[in-house]
Amino acid sequence: MDEILFNTAGEKAYTFILEKILNGDLKPGTKLSLRKMASEIGMSTIPVIEAVKRLESDMLVQSKPKWGAYVTVPTYERIKKIFQVREAIECQAARDLCKTLTAEKKEELYRLATILDTTPYTPETENESRNTHLQFHMLLTECTGNDILLDVLKKVNFYWMLSNAQAKNAPKAVYPRYWHRLLMDEICKQDPDLAEQAMRVHVHDAIVTFDILHEQNLI
Repeated sequence: MDEILFNTAGEKAYTFILEKILNGDLKPGTKLSLRKMASEIGMSTIPVIEAVKRLESDMLVQSKPKWGAYVTVPTYERIKKIFQVREAIECQAARDLCKTLTAEKKEELYRLATILDTTPYTPETENESRNTHLQFHMLLTECTGNDILLDVLKKVNFYWMLSNAQAKNAPKAVYPRYWHRLLMDEICKQDPDLAEQAMRVHVHDAIVTFDILHEQNLI
């Protein structure tokens, strides 16, 4: 991720493994070879172990005694719970933004929303769109000034992105081409109830793909 700077070996290892998980190069259920990853990155296993522990905190990696670490396998039940947390955080953020949104942040959010609404979603733009989407929603919550909400939302969004990587070949919901700007339009009316309702609709529509997968017994 562009916003993650790695000034230490542990941060470099973290970013390397994170990208591979979110890009789908390390698929859910894949066992993580610490030595192999350390060799690929060009470092000892110590920072890789540090990175894996951090990824466990992000809910992207799990460990089993005597077996080792592996990429988390998202389940429908877990995805639904994660979305409940996301809904709670982002609906509160939408309400808070009605009071805290500055002209500068408003301009940046509309810029990101326009990119999301106008960039065709193709294999070539997939990673860029994913990162822009994360940046947009993280900035929405960052504007509240609540660092705890921001930290939890980051983990929630990582899990959602892992789930999307798993569901890459599933049918996708088709959103209006003004989808993210519409959300911003509602927030900018400075009515907390309208902003919350718009965010609730926005978040709920994101679960459509996983409902389809569940109906098809694929997750």
